[in-house]
Amino acid sequence: MRPPTSKFVRLFLVAAIALASTATAQQTAVLTSYDVELIIFRTLSAKASPEDWQMEAGAADQHLAITSEDPQGTETVVAPPPTTAPTMTFPALAPGKFKLTPLADSLKRSRNYQPLAHFGWTQPGYPRGEPHYLSIDGLIPPNTGLSGQISLSRGRYLHLTLELAYASGEDGGGRMVLRQTRRMRSNERHYIDHPKFGVIAIITPSAAP
Repeated sequence: MRPPTSKFVRLFLVAAIALASTATAQQTAVLTSYDVELIIFRTLSAKASPEDWQMEAGAADQHLAITSEDPQGTETVVAPPPTTAPTMTFPALAPGKFKLTPLADSLKRSRNYQPLAHFGWTQPGYPRGEPHYLSIDGLIPPNTGLSGQISLSRGRYLHLTLELAYASGEDGGGRMVLRQTRRMRSNERHYIDHPKFGVIAIITPSAAP
């Protein structure tokens, strides 16, 4: 039997590379894009509680998923280890697409809470185990005391990972950290709690290509 010629080998390699590239492109093409919107706020009152948030949300005529002890398991809270993964850049979400504006307005009127940042972006729902982190630095106003990164991934559920720090400049200038992975459903508003600052998040399938 004659061994394959170098020309045949080259053609085989070109075909194999083309097939691999096509498979990768198809895998990327089927990723659903999501609009991710967050409000980050500080807690002003030591007596503030999730029950207060029920009233705040009710005043804004919006429902929040507050507790992480849902009997149907729609949410879980996990403290992930700090990550050193490289950060990505995604397009900012236009304010006209914001769905949490009524809650942001309610925060501004509240005596218990103060909004620090209200922002959003659009990104693919990357598979679990392949985190793509977004730095919040370019999305939030300056001098908020906030820093950190966020990752959205998708398995059976959506998973939002927050690695945020807040330096209040008060109470001795302490630096507080919120590090959680929260399992979420799209189109539902979620409240992620912290004694000093917290996050309201909503993830919506994007109409953008």
